[in-house]
Amino acid sequence: MPIPAWSLESLISTLFTGEKLPGENSDNPPWPSSFEDEYRRITAANCLEKDFGHLKEAVDALQRFAEAGDVPEARMRCVALLGLRRTIKPLIEQLLKDVEPELRLYAIEYLLVHEPERFPELEEKFSDEEDWEIQETLELFRNGEPIPLFYYDMPKQ
Repeated sequence: MPIPAWSLESLISTLFTGEKLPGENSDNPPWPSSFEDEYRRITAANCLEKDFGHLKEAVDALQRFAEAGDVPEARMRCVALLGLRRTIKPLIEQLLKDVEPELRLYAIEYLLVHEPERFPELEEKFSDEEDWEIQETLELFRNGEPIPLFYYDMPKQ
């Protein structure tokens, strides 16, 4: 197994603070400067999963950031990584109430795939939802059509 470029501790720190990763080139980052914080945190989340996903501390960090992180795009990435690991179920009810529509939609898609019998509850709960992706997903499911899964990726077998 190759040695990871960064330590577990430095990746967790970057995920939560947005500070630069050790050895990160400050002159020309591989992302647009306007997305620096979000891309750095997403990179940290990806590396936590890839290099340290076998450690409880890494998975716990992903879960803590998914629950209450301060960068929505990085939270979404943590949620997606936890979903691919099949460890997202404990967060689903919380995500249904999240202020971020992408996270609510992820939870809805998860439930429509794994607990389709909850559709009437979801339809009622989100009847006044303004996010078009949520409305479209519920409409497609109501009509018996395949849902597009904008955010939920099926875990690998």
